[in-house]
Amino acid sequence: HGEDYFEGTTLTADALYHSSKSLKKCKAEGIDAYIPDKNFRKRAPGLKVKQRHGDRGIKRLNIDDFQHDEDGDVYKCPQGNILKRRAKSMYDGVLYHQYVADEGSCEGCEVKFRCIIKGGKRKWLNVPVSRVPGNITKAMIEKIDTAHGQKIYKRRFSIVEPVFGNIRSQKRLDRFTLRGKIKVNIQWLLYCMVHNIEKIMKYATA
Repeated sequence: HGEDYFEGTTLTADALYHSSKSLKKCKAEGIDAYIPDKNFRKRAPGLKVKQRHGDRGIKRLNIDDFQHDEDGDVYKCPQGNILKRRAKSMYDGVLYHQYVADEGSCEGCEVKFRCIIKGGKRKWLNVPVSRVPGNITKAMIEKIDTAHGQKIYKRRFSIVEPVFGNIRSQKRLDRFTLRGKIKVNIQWLLYCMVHNIEKIMKYATA
């Protein structure tokens, strides 16, 4: 089929592939992609966010718990500590202002475990300021947050993930040994065929 081999296909991938580079490639190839960002599970109803064992039952502080002083352009934490504006950063097309507490000012704080990541010494607060118009990653977030987008992506958990896990862990296909779209697709389909034969042998009744 040439260069349009994957045109028109539907693709789902996990959050590790949510990047401008991946999304631009999908758009160029004519692929109907559904790739969530790292906060998708927090927004999607019915999807539980997996918590680390040590974080279970802990209500962590968020940006709404900090008070902004517009005159001084500083933030005050619930314990009265001041976070001063330090720098700017850009992530997924969103501009953030970074506010940070003075070094050593968070030591001994009684709510530090709710505020700072494990191993951190002081609080950094990233405040979203503005978005870049026409950002492709933002467009994907809006797409996957729709009812249709969530319906498509939820099917991945029962259809794609078990197959992918079996082929990687049991069949040892961690990387393709062939090159080119057509050859790679053939290699993938052969492994899928082996997976299906295995399921037939295990579950088929006489």
